[in-house]
Order: sequence, then C-alpha cells, then structure tokens
Amino acid sequence: MEHGTAVEDGPGTLRERKKQLTRRAIHDAAFALAAERGLAQVTVADICAGAGISERTFFNYFPSKAAAVLGLPATALSEEQEQAFLAGPGTLVDDLCELVSGIAGGPEGDIPRIKELMGFEPDLLAALHQWSSGARKGVIRLAEQRATPQRARLAVGLVFAALMLHADTSYSGGTGPASPADLRQTVARLCAVGRGEGESGSG
Repeated sequence: MEHGTAVEDGPGTLRERKKQLTRRAIHDAAFALAAERGLAQVTVADICAGAGISERTFFNYFPSKAAAVLGLPATALSEEQEQAFLAGPGTLVDDLCELVSGIAGGPEGDIPRIKELMGFEPDLLAALHQWSSGARKGVIRLAEQRATPQRARLAVGLVFAALMLHADTSYSGGTGPASPADLRQTVARLCAVGRGEGESGSG
C-alpha cells in the first residue's frame, strides 16, 4: 500500500498532471485578466475566480499575481532538478544547460504574448528580473557544490548569457523556450567569439 502511494505521488502521475493543469489554469486566467484590464486592476481574488480555485491554492503555485501572469513558479528549482544536477554525468556547463533550460522554459506559445504584455506592464518586467535574480543565485549555489566558487560563477554566467541571447529573437529567430541543445550551441558560439575565431586578423 505504501508503494502504491509513492507511485501516485511521483512525477508523471495523475496527481502531478492535475497539478500541471491547475497551474496552467491559474496562469491562463491571470494572463487573460491582465491583458484585458491591466495588472494594477487585477486582484488575486479575481484570478482565483477565473481559475475556479481558492486563494490558498493560488499561493501554493505562485507567490504573486505578477508571477502568475508570467507563469513563474514560487520556487525556481525543484528538489528533483537539484538532485539530477548534482548527480549529473556531464561537464559542469553541459549539466547547467540542462538545468537552466528546465527552469527557464514556459508553456509552449506563451513567450511571444508575454513579451508583448511586458511592453505595456513595467511591473511584469520588474517581477521577471527579481525572479531571475533569485533563480540565478540558486543555480550558483548548486554549481558551487560541483566546482570552486569562481569556476561555478563563471560557468553559470556563461549559461545565463546564452539564455539571454536565445531570448533575443533577433539572435535566435525562434519564439519557444531554449532547449539544452540550444544553450549548448550558443555557449559554444560565445566561447568561439571569446577565442577570436572567425575574425579577420589585422596582423
């Protein structure tokens, strides 16, 4: 019986899928209301009514209404993500690409509409920066368990630089979340630029 309970609570189970559906419903309701009224005119109670949940449930998924609009979880890194990274078989940078891709990717199709809304809602941009800063600190803390503090910070800085480049559609040409392969490719390009590869030497 205990074994059955563990399976029911595991990732990919019915319970986990229901959580994902609830999270998506909250995000969709928050985004629709903010797009219609403006963020300042939307309350957590409004979002809860739109998603059909209680305020207590809301705060189990998101720390604020801005985070709900952006689809940002209360905690950037899950325990499963942390353990997978610490036990990762690859290089530090390769495994960081895997980790950062997992925390940065939002629901498919959300990135373009969120970017558009942020152009009208500066509070959303501030919330995103605050969340990203916290996420980065958490990633550095983890990386320092696999490398020296200096090497960990350099590696995290490199991967986050790749993430920011991918978010710039004039560079990436895409609209979806960055995959681990996307980040690894951009990291390789950044390193090549740092080595001066492809430059026409002046002699």
